[in-house]
Order: sequence, then C-alpha cells, then structure tokens
Amino acid sequence: MRLKSDRLTKIGETPPDGRPIIVYRKIKNAFIIIALDRAASACGLSIGMSLADARALKPDVKAYEEEPEEDARLLTQIANWCERYTPIVVPDPPHGFLLDVTGCAHLFGGAGRLLETVERDFAANGFALRAAIAPTPGAAWALSRASSGAGARRLVELTDLEGALQPLPVSALRLAPQASALLARLGIKTIGQILHAPRKPFAARAGQDAMLRLDQALGRAPEALTPHRPPPPFYVLRRMIGPVLSLEAILIVAQALCEDLCAQLNAEGRGARRLRLSLFGLDHRIRTIELGLSRTEADRHIMLRLLRERLGVCVEKFDAEFGFDAARLDALDVGPIILRSIDLAPHPGRDKEAEARLIDRLTARLGHQRIGKPLLNLVHGPERANGWGAYHGRSMASASMMQDGVMRRPLRLFGRAQIVEAIASMPDGPPMRFRWRKLLHDVTSAEGPERITPDWLRAPNARARDYYRVEDRQGRRFWLYREDYYDRQEAPRWYVHGLFA
Repeated sequence: MRLKSDRLTKIGETPPDGRPIIVYRKIKNAFIIIALDRAASACGLSIGMSLADARALKPDVKAYEEEPEEDARLLTQIANWCERYTPIVVPDPPHGFLLDVTGCAHLFGGAGRLLETVERDFAANGFALRAAIAPTPGAAWALSRASSGAGARRLVELTDLEGALQPLPVSALRLAPQASALLARLGIKTIGQILHAPRKPFAARAGQDAMLRLDQALGRAPEALTPHRPPPPFYVLRRMIGPVLSLEAILIVAQALCEDLCAQLNAEGRGARRLRLSLFGLDHRIRTIELGLSRTEADRHIMLRLLRERLGVCVEKFDAEFGFDAARLDALDVGPIILRSIDLAPHPGRDKEAEARLIDRLTARLGHQRIGKPLLNLVHGPERANGWGAYHGRSMASASMMQDGVMRRPLRLFGRAQIVEAIASMPDGPPMRFRWRKLLHDVTSAEGPERITPDWLRAPNARARDYYRVEDRQGRRFWLYREDYYDRQEAPRWYVHGLFA
C-alpha cells in the first residue's frame, strides 16, 4: 500500500527534515490522497482524505501528484527482482504482485523461511511489505492485505484455510466497491458470515462475481494467472550464503546448476536447445547470459563448458562490485533427446558430433550473430526463398522434390533476373529460341508454365510471372519467365532467373 511513497523515498525525494509524504490524485474535481508513508499515517492522515484536509491537519506535509508510469515501471523492476524466489511472478497493479512458490519453498528451508527471507530482503531495500503464503492466490491476497494485528495469519495450510478467512472483511475477497458497500448495508461484514450461506440469495444480492471470488479464495474454482513473462519449462535456483564476486566462484555455482538442470532433463527424457543464466546482484540488477545449442543436450559437461566460454568473454561487462546472492539456470527451449547410432567404422568428414561441439563453442565465444547457416523459406517468391540466419535459430526447411523426382527450382538463382530476347510459337506459349549474353539457344524441350504472383504488400505494382524450365540443344537447362502483359499489343518481356545443374 506504500509503494508510491516508497518510490519517492528511493529516488531521494524525502525532505531532509523528515516531513511526512503523501501522494494524491484528482478524483471528481477533488485532490484525494491515494498513498502515504508511515510518518503521514502517524500524523493521523489516511487514504481517501482530501488534500485540503490533510494540509489543514498537517501544514508541513510534502504532497506529490501521482505518476502512474513511474509506479508501473517500479512494479516491473520489482517483479524482475522477485525472480530470485520463483520464475512465476504475476504483477497485481497498482502496488502488489503474486509469486507462485510451488516447488520453491524447499530451496529456502521451508515456506516459513521463504516468507521471512522475502520480508527481510524488501525491508533491506527500503520497501514496506505485507506478505502471506496460502494455497490459493485469492487467499494470499486477502491475508496479506486484510489480516493485521497480533493474531494475523501469514502462513496458512489448506486444512486451515476456512478458519483463516472467516474473520477477514468481505472486501478481502477482491469484490467491486459496489458489492462490498451493498453487503455492508445488509450487515454482512466478515467472510465467515457468507462462508456457508445459501448461494442463490448471496449471488442475487452481491452478484455472480462475488460468488466466484469466494470460490477462488477457497480453492473451489480455478484462477488463471498470467506471469509478466512466460516461465521456462525447466529451471533450477541456487541461493548463496554470501555474495559471490570472482569468476571461479560463479563457475562453481554454474556447475551445480548444470548438474541439477540435467538431472531434471534426463528424468523427463528431454534436452535443452537454449539456456539462460540469470545472476541476481546485490545492487538489485539482474545479469543474464543466453546460450543456443546446435541440438538438444542434457549433458552437464557440455553445458558447463559453453557457460565457461561465455562467462570468460562477458564477465568484464557485469560490473558486479557488490556480488551476486542468487543464480538461476533456465532451459528456455527443450525437446526430446534424439538417440543416434554409433558408426563402428567412422569415415572422414562424418563426425557430426565434433562439428556440433565446434559450432557451440564458437557461438558461445563470438556470439550467435557471427555464426550463421543458409535457410530455406517456404514462400512462393523465388527472391525470398533463400536466406541466411542464425545457426541456433529455426531449423532449415527441406527442399522436397515432387514424386517424379524433378527439381522445380534451380540450384543457382540470380540475385536479379537478366533480360533475354525470346521467340515463342504463340504469345502465351513456351519459348522456342532465346538470346542471352549474345549467345543464341535453341529450345528442344520446355515444361511449364508455373504462375508465381508477386507479394502485393512489398511490390504492389509488380506483375505476375510465368516460369518455364527449358533445355537447349547442348543439354543446358534454364529457368525462364515471362512477365504478364496486360496490353496484348505490347511484346512480352522474357528473363532468365536461374540455371539448373
């Protein structure tokens, strides 16, 4: 609830004399307080009070107008920072977020230790935090915001869920303000009063959304959460007792992460194609390293060798003077491990294993932008059918032949088609003779046409083409096309676009 005022404190807006801070917003032609710090609360100010009343009660209060963009940016930064606890972080604007810590609590010594660690880390960074761990997102939201006092519950198990929610106000169910006000007028103040009430009368008064919120809090109805970025299929996390500074220490942590990740991958029969190492610094910044592999791998030695190559190049750019206190290794792209047969009598030039290892090491050392491979795009336009892309990007499409075994596209394609002089038996027929580069070629056989229309988004004025595969008397094969001509009075124009082997 104090995120907006904490942001002003973090950027140095706190007055030197310690005056209270409030944040206001214009609501219906009135300036209303929407956030305040502890000093302002101690002075008797509260959220919902008008700015004029606040200044009348505390004349020296420091007031700031709300900055939604800056607050949203800070919430995103905190969500990224919270990935040291779990990769599934769901922002809950304007001043909260949800962490799915399923399967992560044991890394911190249990759910209680995890909650204590989160609260201690936020307090060390100057943020006021109210947190709770519960079996459902709705229950965690209610306990963290509405539970207060000496008997407040911060850690609730599934068996104690109803008992923990009963004393909380109905507003803790994330109801609309109109529904909460209606229930208050009916004398319903706590969740316990509606926990076992008849569903139809309750839904008729408070709406179906209120019943859904109650079911979500109790775990009777599922609730979909959308993380601020997709979680990886496999990941491992390590927290260090003290900050890690040297490259040797980082490599020791990376070795442990590779062993844990490969154990998960091998248990599922999967391998990683792309890895990301995240190092969480004490300066609240995250340094990331991404690696692409030429094939799916689940070998810890291979992963560690590639990470060592990349860390040796990038460690100078980290500027981690305060060190790292946590690290996480993600398998961003996974696939099945393909078992390959072993050649007992290897031949020169067939060692694909060594080729893949060399490409991975060069990519880790030089960067994926410097290692490329030819790509075949499944498009109609011949000029865009071939390309050059990153080696660890998408796989190259296969150039399939027709059932008759004839290649429809030439092996050699000119970057720009070259004009020729051609004679055809009829205007829409194949060429009988053409002159290219001052040489005359008599056509003995021709196959076509193959109509290829241009991309009207890229070239709206381009004409359609009729392609022919032709062969001259010397056995040379060409790929010719004729531009579609709208005015039949003009002579058709012919071009040679490629050569067959």
